[in-house]
This record gives sequence, C-alpha cells and structure tokens, in this order.
Amino acid sequence: MLVLVLAVLVLWLWPAGPFADLPPKRLPPSLPPLPETRLPYYQLPASLTLCGVPVPLEEATVREGLDREFTIVVWSRAQTLMWLKRAHRYFPEIQARIRAHHLPEDLKYVVLIESDLRATARSPAGAAGPWQFMAPTAQRFQLKATDQIDERLDLGTATEAALRYLKFLYQQFKSWPLALAGYNVGEGRLQKELAAQGVDDYWRLALPEETERYVYRVLAAKVVLENAPYYGYEVPESDLYPPLQADEVVLHTAQAVSVRGLAEAAGTYYRAFKQLNPWIKGLSLPPGSYRLKVPKGAAPAFYEAAARGLPPAPAPAPPAGPKSNGPARRK
Repeated sequence: MLVLVLAVLVLWLWPAGPFADLPPKRLPPSLPPLPETRLPYYQLPASLTLCGVPVPLEEATVREGLDREFTIVVWSRAQTLMWLKRAHRYFPEIQARIRAHHLPEDLKYVVLIESDLRATARSPAGAAGPWQFMAPTAQRFQLKATDQIDERLDLGTATEAALRYLKFLYQQFKSWPLALAGYNVGEGRLQKELAAQGVDDYWRLALPEETERYVYRVLAAKVVLENAPYYGYEVPESDLYPPLQADEVVLHTAQAVSVRGLAEAAGTYYRAFKQLNPWIKGLSLPPGSYRLKVPKGAAPAFYEAAARGLPPAPAPAPPAGPKSNGPARRK
C-alpha cells in the first residue's frame, strides 16, 4: 500500500508526469474574474479631536482601543452605509438643536452609537428611542412614558433631553470624554470609579468594557463619516434618505381620540402618521395637549377637521373568554 501511495505522489509531482497537462482550476462561469487589486488598508489619522479636545493617540492603549472600533466601523459596510443614509435625514435637526444649546457638534455621533438612528430602537435592558433613555433617566428629564405614549421615541423631544443631560454631565466632570462615559454607565458609577482609582482622565480610567469602548465608537463614527469617500463610501445623492417633510400642529383634546382619525384628518393613513409620530404607542391618544407632525402642507386641513370634531378613541376590546382547546382532531 505504501508503495502505491508513493508512486501516485511521484506521478503527481513529476514535471513531465501524466497530470502535467491538466488545465488549472477555473472559476465557475457565473462568477466574474478575480479583482487584480487587494483590499485597501486604512490607517488611523495622525491626530484627532473629540469635542475640540485632542485625543492622546501617542498612548498605545488609546491608539489600540480606537483602532479596534475604527476597523469595525470601516469594514461594517452595511451598517455604515445605513448610518450615512439616515444621517442625511436626521442630522440637520440634531445639529440645529446642538448649536442652539452651544454644545460641540461631535455630540451628534452619540445618537449613532446609541441606536443607529432608529427612532423605535429598544435595548434588552429597557432603554428606548434614538438616544436610548432608561425609564428613570427619562423621567428625570421630563420625558413622558406611559402605556399610550413614549416621548423617548420622539427625535426632537428626546434630543432636547439628551443634550440637557450631556450638558449636566460635562458641568459635573469638566471633560467631554468623561461626560460621554457617564452617559453610558451613569454618573454615579463613573464618580465611584474616579474616586476609587484616583484619576480624572477618561483615557487612563478602567471602566466596564462596554463603557471603555463607547467613547472610541463615537470617535470611530466621527472619523469615518467625516471622510466617507476616502474610506470607500460614496453614496449617490439620490440614495440618501431625505429629511422628513412635515408640519407641526398643536392638538388640545378633552377626550381620547383615535389615531386613525388623526391620520385621516391629516390626509394620510395610520402607518404613515405613526412613522411621523413614533412616540404614539397605541390606537388612541388620551385627553391632553400634544404637538403632532403631519405631512407637509396638511396643517390647515388638520385644523379644519379638528374644529369639526375628531373621531373618539375606539371602545376597548371585551375581555377574552376562556381559552379554547381548538377544534377536535381526528385520530
């Protein structure tokens, strides 16, 4: 047997052997030719700032921590493309609110890391909305969250609350990297770690891994999105998501009203109305005062319909009866 194996190997390797004239392996005809160029390698910038303050890239731990998140963002093609498309829709409003608060514009990248700019994002821990507020923090910053409405899901209201929280954190810690860490882990835990470790510098602070990576993720998003064409992301203008065109109306109602009726008063349908107002959770709005978004140009018609009277909320469904075991099965 051994002799037979050796003979086959000699025939295979012998330049003039019987296998010498076999054609090389070829790609299936359905696949295009292999590219001649290899994938590019992207290096970190030589210098970088976060909220106007230099990042100490000369420290190996900082550079390597950023390099990890930067590499993930650069090569997460699908996710980064979605960031670019959604940012074109939502960043103008977020940037305007940041400027109104006189805060650093780099804070807009926090919302990308928190939710990928998805208004209805929810975490397993219970955080919700584009800025991922937990219920206690939402209540602290006057975001209403009930069975029928959840203002954490409204981009404008949640952005205002997030910016007030970030401003508070900066005033407490006197550092934007620490403020961002506090936004992720909570200011109580952050204060405890600062006191225990005897440092006041985020870059030298040991924190839970999620929080240690958090600020680097914000930085990586900034680097790639600010230089998207350099990193191979060139999205045609026509494929970027346009800002939502909407009017804002004010509704005062003394009775619960149907969301379907609100949509029809605005000249649209239920799903489109809920996409403009994702903070509405159910089929109706309870009595109260609300700011609603309606399709561009629909405000006059909405007010006319409201003056005539909006449909009341649907009656609650009757309680379910005893659970049936289903139809009898043939045996």
